[in-house]
Amino acid sequence: MPSDIDADYLIVGAGPAGLSLGCFLGQNGLKGLIIAKAPATANTPRAHGFNPFAFECLRDIGLEDAALDRATRGPAYQSIRWCRSMGGQEYARLLGFGGNPASMAATATISPCEYVDLPQSHLEPILLQHASQHNFPVRFSSELVNIERCADDTVNDPSTIICTILDHVSQKTYTIRTRYLFGADGARSQVVRALEFKFIHKPSWGNACNVFFRADLGHFLHEGRLAALHWILQPERAIFPGVVAHFRAVRPSKEWVMVCFGPDGKNPLEGLTVDSPEITELVRALIGDDTVKIDILAVDPWAVRESVAEEYRHSGSNVFLLGDAAHRHPPSFGLGLNTAIQDSYNLAWKVAYVSRRLAGPSLLGTYSEERQPVGATLVREANIGIRAQAKMWEALGMFEPSREERLNQLARLTEATVEGTACRSKIRDALAEIELELLSLGVAYNQWYTSKAIELMDEPGKRPPLEGNPITTPQISTFPGTRLPHARLDLSTRRKVISTHDLAGKAAFCLLIGIGGEAWRGAARTISESTGIPINVYGIGYGLDYADIYGEWYSKRGVEETGCVLVRPDRFVAWRSPTMVSDCQAQLMKVLERVLCRHEL
Repeated sequence: MPSDIDADYLIVGAGPAGLSLGCFLGQNGLKGLIIAKAPATANTPRAHGFNPFAFECLRDIGLEDAALDRATRGPAYQSIRWCRSMGGQEYARLLGFGGNPASMAATATISPCEYVDLPQSHLEPILLQHASQHNFPVRFSSELVNIERCADDTVNDPSTIICTILDHVSQKTYTIRTRYLFGADGARSQVVRALEFKFIHKPSWGNACNVFFRADLGHFLHEGRLAALHWILQPERAIFPGVVAHFRAVRPSKEWVMVCFGPDGKNPLEGLTVDSPEITELVRALIGDDTVKIDILAVDPWAVRESVAEEYRHSGSNVFLLGDAAHRHPPSFGLGLNTAIQDSYNLAWKVAYVSRRLAGPSLLGTYSEERQPVGATLVREANIGIRAQAKMWEALGMFEPSREERLNQLARLTEATVEGTACRSKIRDALAEIELELLSLGVAYNQWYTSKAIELMDEPGKRPPLEGNPITTPQISTFPGTRLPHARLDLSTRRKVISTHDLAGKAAFCLLIGIGGEAWRGAARTISESTGIPINVYGIGYGLDYADIYGEWYSKRGVEETGCVLVRPDRFVAWRSPTMVSDCQAQLMKVLERVLCRHEL
């Protein structure tokens, strides 16, 4: 079947998932195309929480500094407060992520990167430029309208996919022929609909609405009131009674997003637009200052979803889902954007290795095996998180049926009565649940993979059980299937800390060895020369490539000095050898043959 354009790798969607996939595929030497129905990158902030583990992916392609330049940094912007108005009484505050002393210390031990606030609208142009400059240009205003397999198997590869695209500028259609199709087109994914991907659904919790606005609130934001989220609860408010909202700082202190939740799960701003005076009136009431000039820039309704694709790969074909197309959830835990980027990072090297015949086709199946459980966990915990927030709203009287009852509930906060004690207890219980979200290093870090791309043949037993709460406690280990531990290395005078993460990645396998393990280096060199599999080898120890000056690698490596740790291109441990073996080359080759499914070549 003839086509207008040939692109071996076609990405549908130019959000964080699609653009980062283009960046990572480009890093691996591939060339393709990204299309998007939207006319440009995001014009509203949308997702914003950016964690160290997504930054590790951008660090690999040299984009960490550019992203940090556009981010809001500092511990104050990683907390949540609950208050009567921006300048009014404060009911409670929680320090979160890098702003919590305990979390801050733990983060420094598990990643070379940091937590920041980075709106999607500021991130996407960075990814767009990088993808475009690395062989993945973007066509905006281009909508996918149909997908079909190539019918003429005698002329074309039967795995070829023909996509029909509507150009919204010319209003004409054209076709793109591709070998790989990636659905990164969000919660309303056309790829999902066209190919009928199956999802695990739970009923929607309801609807909400984002309002992007500009207002100078700097006079409220002294040191004690800085926060990422300002939940403003006004039980007595006459306009939009029962509506709960928070302000999220986009650019302190000038740009903000108001996120609104209505009673009974309804969109409280249904039918209103940027020109509706009711929205300005609500924003003004929540600010608590009639003199502030307010410009409403955008109104975006959204649904609170709880669904995840059963499989991220379509029936063994070369069609894949990632990002919001695969997992749909509220913004609690701030993991959506981060997980999308990590989906891309996991998938890109596998596609590249199969395309370059360094790996067998079955490697592609490990993408869904490894990432679907991560998405399912995210969906579950994000919905638990939003329900925990609702308990706080209830405790402060927002759910009472009348204005008088709402005020009475709020008044009980100060009463030395049984009812007052019960009200304060509800607040403490709600805060304890919400705090799990703000200390959720475990759920972000503990992405443990089990698949063909992980080799356990030299492990004496199963993964050691996690000691602690899996939501808050990261498990640091080199057990295969685990994220490579971060350890500071060398006495380098470079501007950045040298991390084990800086040795791994770069579209190659990484073999970390110690004193007495030089035989592994020679084995890796010989295998790379004979197979083309890129393997970077680094010795860590006195007199080797890098010195373990803090003893961090020694405490985390999990093998003897003569052993080795093999790290995949996505910086997850593929295999480790506890000690030296009699034939390093044979053992390492056996591992790579299995991890890369090379028996299929």
